[in-house]
Amino acid sequence: MKKNPSLSLLKRLSIGFLVLVMALLAYYHFWFLRLPDRALPTEPKAILSPANGEVVAILHWTKDSLAWEKDAGVVQVMTSDVDSSGWLIAIEMDVTNVHYQRVPLAGRFLKNEYVKGRFNNALVQTNRFGLRLENERNDMLFETESGMKYKVVQVAGLVARRIEDFVEPQQAVKAGDVIGLIKLGSQVGLVLPENTIPNVQLGQIVVDGETVIAKLK
Repeated sequence: MKKNPSLSLLKRLSIGFLVLVMALLAYYHFWFLRLPDRALPTEPKAILSPANGEVVAILHWTKDSLAWEKDAGVVQVMTSDVDSSGWLIAIEMDVTNVHYQRVPLAGRFLKNEYVKGRFNNALVQTNRFGLRLENERNDMLFETESGMKYKVVQVAGLVARRIEDFVEPQQAVKAGDVIGLIKLGSQVGLVLPENTIPNVQLGQIVVDGETVIAKLK
């Protein structure tokens, strides 16, 4: 009996597809969801990077300037419970970066606000803030022992449609603790009050829990 070449080709294609799917699943679980140990800096005034990726925005904001700037309403709301002025640092993550987020500065987690939104491509810059302000996001507010407040903002993207946080209100946290995960490429914003100063440059690659992204004055 002659073999059917069409069936043989179909079988090879099916096996190839199965191998590809298994390879992608292995990549996702063993590389994308990796959580490597980090060597935490011991500098007393260090504020650690909450994410691994490229710094795409470093800007000083004030409550008054945001009130008058077009399309800055989301940032005004995002920063309102931190201070009347301060710094916003935006980090862009691609699929090669570690996607877990860490605590920048020890203290306690106060609350989160999950804001529904779109899932536009987070890797395309549309404003000077470095964040897709129209996208779905999770605002996480923290307070240090001295009463200083700051915020870690998790932003969803075109593919990253799932944001998770692992902390509860009033939970004590240490610098470098893992606090959340954004699946696939996306963005993380760090909102800091006025008594801080950035310690990174645009285009710099930062490492979650290791890079000193800013310092207390």
